[in-house]
Amino acid sequence: MKRVLFLLYGLSCLFWHSLSAQLPIVMDMVHHNPGEAFTESKFNDPNTLAQYGFNAQVVNEFQSVHTAITYDSLNECICPVGSKERLWVDSIANRIQLRIEAIHKAGLEAYYFTDIIVLPKRLVEIYREEICDASGRVDFTREKTQEIHRIMLREIFKRFPTLDGLVIRVGETYLQNTPYHTGNGPIPRDEKSWEHNSLYKTDGGEEIHRCLINLLREEVCIRLNKKVFYRTWDFGYFHVNPQYYLSVTESIEPHPNLYMCIKHVQGDYHRTFKFNPTLGIGRHKQVVEVECQREYEGKGAYPNYIADGVLNGFEELKSDSHPYCLNHFKQNPLFAGIWTWSRGGGWRGPYIKNELWCDVNVAVLAEWANNMSLTEKEIIDKYATNNGFEGADVERFHQLALLSADAIVRGRASLIMPVNVWWTRDQFIGGLKELKKNLEMIVTSGLTDKMIAEKQESTNLWKKIVLLANQIQTGHPEMRHYLRTSAEYGLLLYSIYEQGWIIMLKGYEGDKSGIYDVGTIEKAIAQYDLLWEKYNSFVKTHADCATAYEPYSFDFNNPPQYHNLQEGLKPSVDRYRNIVKTKK
Repeated sequence: MKRVLFLLYGLSCLFWHSLSAQLPIVMDMVHHNPGEAFTESKFNDPNTLAQYGFNAQVVNEFQSVHTAITYDSLNECICPVGSKERLWVDSIANRIQLRIEAIHKAGLEAYYFTDIIVLPKRLVEIYREEICDASGRVDFTREKTQEIHRIMLREIFKRFPTLDGLVIRVGETYLQNTPYHTGNGPIPRDEKSWEHNSLYKTDGGEEIHRCLINLLREEVCIRLNKKVFYRTWDFGYFHVNPQYYLSVTESIEPHPNLYMCIKHVQGDYHRTFKFNPTLGIGRHKQVVEVECQREYEGKGAYPNYIADGVLNGFEELKSDSHPYCLNHFKQNPLFAGIWTWSRGGGWRGPYIKNELWCDVNVAVLAEWANNMSLTEKEIIDKYATNNGFEGADVERFHQLALLSADAIVRGRASLIMPVNVWWTRDQFIGGLKELKKNLEMIVTSGLTDKMIAEKQESTNLWKKIVLLANQIQTGHPEMRHYLRTSAEYGLLLYSIYEQGWIIMLKGYEGDKSGIYDVGTIEKAIAQYDLLWEKYNSFVKTHADCATAYEPYSFDFNNPPQYHNLQEGLKPSVDRYRNIVKTKK
């Protein structure tokens, strides 16, 4: 009898292990702003994620597990007992251990977001001759550098034996939160290393990727039976180019614990960018990344419902061949699940006080990932009902959400011709510096009036959004109030965008011809000034409102402000303000 029971128990374990292996990965991350206080969010709480149907949490505080080890097994002088570095490392390690325990207590797996290469400053000083190139950059191709990374991985899981795995990023390296560490990406990014061949654009990093992935596979997936999620993120190579992707991955043997993580777009999280063509190819399981608080589209300061576009395809992609959305991709045997970024991405603000527009995207995507036979409408209607909406208000909420996607693509991107989608991001609004090439193309193509009409169409859609928000009478009062606040915020901001486009397009026409449409430009400037007054007043007088945008260009090299007062929408408008004054 005991033998039978043991056999049944064994078969049961095999069944549940097999079932578990087939379940999709549904994980979430709060992406904290580097160099700032950690983001306050309900999505930091793993119990919240468990309620939403997630089975894993990625922690991304830019103080990862590899900054919380001592490297004593390499050299005890790197982080000596009693040093300020050791005290800092121990404090980070204690916080991480408590975080892992909390995640497991909620029933989720725990993964830490890990930038490669990040090493203690003292380690780099000691081994500089063995690991750095002539410029002082840590070189991953060096034998000693790879040995150090093997030691690093072994110490990580010795210090945190219950950690379930690592999420690896190599495309960028953020050091703002690590006072005793230094580093750089493993792939050289100087112009001399970039070249073209007949097949694909290459940065020369394919062999480095292969070497790093195999190292991680050996040390983490095989030796420790832990998971590795290797992000393909970069700017134009591994992440978006199928030939490059296959060049890296085809020679790497698949493993049950090894996943590639890929954003659903062919680039960063911008509208008008194609569905990522590296999804669904090769031999490795793939997890799709989706940002729910887009830094290029308000960060939740105004309605921005992206879940429908991700699941069913954004309107500008629907003429593409399949796949252009997750519902096309879900049957692919390589599809292993989704990874939502509930909060974060980018820099600075706008800072929100209400997470509604992050929440609806997260909730819809998590529900779909757990039951991919459900339609988007079924899921969002359930979301609306759960939040107290009744009757016609359920459909009003859905329509409001869908209209936000239509308004955003017309207001800050374009369906007429490609524009520089980086012109406004985070809390910053650019101008001539970012859009000059686009203005030239629009004007010389005779599309000025058509482009202006598109921006007006965007503001008209925002007016419909505001109307729908005001019509909704059911639902939780706080949520209903923020619906109205965020809708009005969006209308005011996109009305500013509209007037800015009119001023720059008509002004640029004058730059080319020498004849300025003074009346149109002056009228737009007057509207622009009035809108800024209304917008700033609105932000100050609504307690649940997000912080305001600034009419200056984003400047990554100017922290912590991250803007340039000499460039942006305000200097661009002021340029034409001064020109039309002289023409009167």
